[in-house]
Amino acid sequence: MRRTTETTKTGGGREIPRREWDAFFLQFSRDHQEWLVDVAPHGESSSASQEAQGLPFEALTLHLDHTDEVLSIIVRKNDVAQEHDYQSIPRPRRVMIERTGADVRLHIDSTEGSSTIIRFRRVSTPDYDAATLSGIPERSP
Repeated sequence: MRRTTETTKTGGGREIPRREWDAFFLQFSRDHQEWLVDVAPHGESSSASQEAQGLPFEALTLHLDHTDEVLSIIVRKNDVAQEHDYQSIPRPRRVMIERTGADVRLHIDSTEGSSTIIRFRRVSTPDYDAATLSGIPERSP
């Protein structure tokens, strides 16, 4: 299985080529399901419908809405599996991925001039502690 970490460079972001978007979004959705998501639209003509803060991530989907391509970010509302919130970015033109420690950020620009940053944070649990998430083992005393 190809991991999304292979698409990034150490210490910075990398643009995902347009021809790879479908496969990238599918794999990224599998790899980051249940991570907490913060969606922050930027710019005067920001087209993301609203902000999402700390909601569990479900998927990224690229689809047609009439004649326009739309990237939708699907998150669960209030930790209820049957209720979802959809954040839409019409006419995406550029997707970049960036890793910062255990966090992952997607920067999405649209042809309308808006920009959206989606931050993914994994929740620390007894099975996934901070050392596991960061990839850096804790030192023994």
